[in-house]
Amino acid sequence: MSNENIILPHLSCPFPEKISPFADKVHHHTLEWVRHFRLVANEKAFKRLQLSKFGRLAARAYPNAAQDRLEIISDWNTWLFVIDDQCDESGLGKHPDRLSALHSRCIEILSGYSTKPNDIPLIHALHDIYCRLQPLSSKSWMLRFAKSAAEYFEATFWEAQNRYLNRWPDTDSYMLMRPFSGGLLTDIELIEIAENIDIPCTARAHPCLMKLASLTNNVVCWSNDIISLKKEKAHGDMHNLVLVMQHELNISLQEAVNMVKNLVDDQIRQFQTLEKELPRFTDVPDQVVKKYIAVLRSWMRGNLDWAYESKRYEAEQNTDQDVAERVHALCNG
Repeated sequence: MSNENIILPHLSCPFPEKISPFADKVHHHTLEWVRHFRLVANEKAFKRLQLSKFGRLAARAYPNAAQDRLEIISDWNTWLFVIDDQCDESGLGKHPDRLSALHSRCIEILSGYSTKPNDIPLIHALHDIYCRLQPLSSKSWMLRFAKSAAEYFEATFWEAQNRYLNRWPDTDSYMLMRPFSGGLLTDIELIEIAENIDIPCTARAHPCLMKLASLTNNVVCWSNDIISLKKEKAHGDMHNLVLVMQHELNISLQEAVNMVKNLVDDQIRQFQTLEKELPRFTDVPDQVVKKYIAVLRSWMRGNLDWAYESKRYEAEQNTDQDVAERVHALCNG
């Protein structure tokens, strides 16, 4: 990969900035939750998690959620970030067989299986999230959430295979898999929990609503690929739209960054146009649909506001000891 100097554009979004009044409380709750389940290996890792401010991401993406629901969502997203870091940085993401075994156990937990004494902390933490979601949701919603999580696991397994084989994905394949590997499909399902609403299949499956969700997913994930570029280059990971386009098109890194920035801006424009064409649904109150769309907007804007206040995407060089500790924490609890 090229080490050329690049200028990362400051990404912007036309939707208003919003944040929950529970932001700080949720942030501190999730940090205590992480400590309780021993999801990080040492104080250095905990400090990095603290500076990432994942609770504030949830507070920006779901600004109107009740505190208890926001806490669950914040814990879930933090859990995703922790397992993502294990894949990207500790070496687990280069071992598809080990990753597949972990994913299988996660799917069992999200399907209602109980924990076992020898389960690692990630599994116990996931079971806690599952138990807290159950009283707030229907069985059909839980199945949808588990399906979206399973698709995330499948996409990260695909990434692990690429790393193991040193295989670069082409742009089309990467863009096809990115909505799943970002985990945002689970967060879109969580809109109904956050807002305490029910979106029936007749509305969820409508092409217009599905396209709005897809555009939101692309904006968030592709924006993250720009913001996290230097961090991922430092870790030698090819799973970034900028790097994939640079590799396939044989262009400079700056040219690839600018291309992805233009793609993000175009997705936002498409969202603005399409939301004006949203039909009325006979079996869904307009206010319910408006709440759903409002959270999609909050995700696109809130993700950027959070990224610029968080230390999540700062490049960090890991020592061999750091890596060994993370692998030990994941595999042995």
